[in-house]
Amino acid sequence: MSYGTIRRVIQRLRETRSKPSRSRRESNIWLHANCGDIQGKVLSIGSGDDSDGEGKKYQEYFLNASTYITSEVAPGFSTDLVLDVQSMPEISDGSLDCVFCSGVLEHVESFHLGIAEISRILKEDGVLLIGLPFRQAIHMPPNDFWRFTEFGIRHLLSVSYEIVVLTEIDISVPKFPASYWVNARKK
Repeated sequence: MSYGTIRRVIQRLRETRSKPSRSRRESNIWLHANCGDIQGKVLSIGSGDDSDGEGKKYQEYFLNASTYITSEVAPGFSTDLVLDVQSMPEISDGSLDCVFCSGVLEHVESFHLGIAEISRILKEDGVLLIGLPFRQAIHMPPNDFWRFTEFGIRHLLSVSYEIVVLTEIDISVPKFPASYWVNARKK
């Protein structure tokens, strides 16, 4: 799928939504609770237009950040950077205090490479805020590869991170959350 096609699909999805889903509302509540104390330099991966789906920009959640950098895999979103989470040579090792990444890793061929690159660019004790889907409809086909369980997330992050908070989002279906949000600190 071309970058232009991905951009158009994302834009159409955003335009067709009338009111925020339960998952979106719960995610935004979680983000408000976990972003406000973040200090320093923040990179948002997969920013799109940085909209929270409820009329605010995610940048507004990071009240104490000195720098907030937006990025997207495709040009045309007016982001600060165009980059692929699987390889980000334009970002120096250990140069960021926080990485905010939502709705990205399910769309890359190697989410392991994505986590490795995020770990590379985060400072020691840096914060990873990551949203990962579990019960979510296929979207952006054919580039919709992965879903993540709580146990898979814990395993994926166990080598490089200490999980501070791992939260199930939208548990309207018992034992089948829509997604997870994780606040993890790099070891």
